[in-house]
Amino acid sequence: LVDVPPKNLTYSAPHTKFYDWVQGWRNIQTSSDERWDIYDKDRNFTGRTHRRGDPLQSGDYHLTVHVWLQHSDGRFLITKRAPNKGYAGLWECTGGSALAGDDSLSAAIREVKEETGLVVQPENGRVILSYQGWDWFTDVWLFRQDFPLDAVELQEGETCDYQWATAQEILAMSEREEMVPFRYLKEFLTGGFNHGERY
Repeated sequence: LVDVPPKNLTYSAPHTKFYDWVQGWRNIQTSSDERWDIYDKDRNFTGRTHRRGDPLQSGDYHLTVHVWLQHSDGRFLITKRAPNKGYAGLWECTGGSALAGDDSLSAAIREVKEETGLVVQPENGRVILSYQGWDWFTDVWLFRQDFPLDAVELQEGETCDYQWATAQEILAMSEREEMVPFRYLKEFLTGGFNHGERY
């Protein structure tokens, strides 16, 4: 399996969707003992939980977070995905699935601590975008907070490298297909959407 879909696909729309599905499936096979809270299509908590790695029932959703950390010099922290994960070897912001009992903020803080060893302060973050996928809701967080640039501690099995990069550097990496293909990346880094919108 490749981690970036080949160029010039014969049926680019369905093939790209299938590729994304396969990468998502590969990803949820890791940490299969996690439990997720289950939401309905309107993001109402159902009172049920789900074991990661098992198929979700039709109409069930879980919560994920993407967390962008921005230093006062304007650079963002990005990490490289470990070889055992979906989108292996690609760069991304910190993120993951909310665990049972997590709200969006607690999930964001926990994921940052687990994957980077850094501690973010709640008052430094805000949700800049929320969107719905085929069986998940994603909140995109932006934390503006300074850290020593060499203070990152990577989580084995999750991340294998890190760097601080400017918006322009990240966009160039995305053009070279070195970034996880987040649907909002260009708009986020160029200011093309109003922070806080849902789509």
